[in-house]
Amino acid sequence: MESQKQVMNPPSLKLGKNAFFKDRILTAGPTPVPDFVLGKMSSSVYYHRGDEFAAIMSSCREKLKTLFGTSQEVMIFSGTGTLAMEGAVQNFFEPGDEVVSVNGGKFGERWGQQAKIYGCVVKEVFVERGRAVDVAAIETQLTANTKGVLVHSSETSTGVRHPVKLIAKMLKEKAPNALLLVDGVTSCGVFGTPMEAWGIDVLVAGSQKALMLPPGLSFGAASARAWERCEKIKNTRYYNDWRKTKKTAQENTGPFTSPVTLIGGLESVLNYFEQMGYENLYEKSWRLMKATRDAVRAMGLELLVKKDEDASPACTSVLSESLVSTKAFKEMGLTVSGGQDELKGKIIRLGHIGYMDAWDVLCQILALAKAFQAKGKKVDTAAGIEKFWEVVGTQSDLTPEDMKL
Repeated sequence: MESQKQVMNPPSLKLGKNAFFKDRILTAGPTPVPDFVLGKMSSSVYYHRGDEFAAIMSSCREKLKTLFGTSQEVMIFSGTGTLAMEGAVQNFFEPGDEVVSVNGGKFGERWGQQAKIYGCVVKEVFVERGRAVDVAAIETQLTANTKGVLVHSSETSTGVRHPVKLIAKMLKEKAPNALLLVDGVTSCGVFGTPMEAWGIDVLVAGSQKALMLPPGLSFGAASARAWERCEKIKNTRYYNDWRKTKKTAQENTGPFTSPVTLIGGLESVLNYFEQMGYENLYEKSWRLMKATRDAVRAMGLELLVKKDEDASPACTSVLSESLVSTKAFKEMGLTVSGGQDELKGKIIRLGHIGYMDAWDVLCQILALAKAFQAKGKKVDTAAGIEKFWEVVGTQSDLTPEDMKL
């Protein structure tokens, strides 16, 4: 009898209360890792100073330049996106330097905190959660002493996209000596954030979002003028010294022991992006975002980000009205993200980033409707499904005009 129970309910499935479901992680990060990436990782346990790994590094280095839209070196760091954010501060600013930091959510706040820890004079631009920063609000904080501006292209905690392209244009006119630092952790691989075309000086990213890898890698690239400043910075640097990382990258290795399996998976992801085509990759993001937002509205639910032009195609935040929590999704076999800090318990974040397709997103929308209905709220599920498929099936290119490559 005992062996029969084990066959009927094998421990490896980790079934929850409802045996019809097993957990699917559909958060805004970490995101699902494709089997072809896991397979490549399992065969990539190479010596980090050997020829096999050097060949993978060489391939990744060239392909990352396309992703970042730069001719400069894109460095790979052993650590999550926060490491790259901190390194961007540590390598390009001195204690006492004045910087403007956009606080539009949990991660915008974090970058400002990192700048303060390294002695910068931080002039914070606080943005109401669910809104994109007003470029004019940044401009009013600029002075002749401003050394840089810190902003997230996509604020994961709210689902907002900040107008980086317009910010770059404004800085070029109003503060040409200030560096523009952009966190692209949930934009690189989601929508185009081309460094050289837009005038971004430093761009950082992470592995566990659109790059479809487990956590553990981050990335950073800098413009030629940013590198000139980096060379003059007197900050103490060792593990997070971008100069050292750049030098060893050009030798197709890393300054320390590289996470060889993750980088092997990275090569597989970048090959996949090339095969799909970046325009198609990004258009998919915009399409799933619009389909999700239109479906949520059709069901009679409210979005945190009211303006479509402010919305990030990485995730969609829905006001939970204190009725729905992530626990309700967990009981239906889905892991989704809730709110952070002041938004904790107030929003549900639906992911449509990385290796997710329309079915993954629709599952979240159906679960959202079910969770609200269980609390007595009237939800027009049929209208939401109809609107979702209408958008997914349209033949039009849904990339915003100002975001086309």
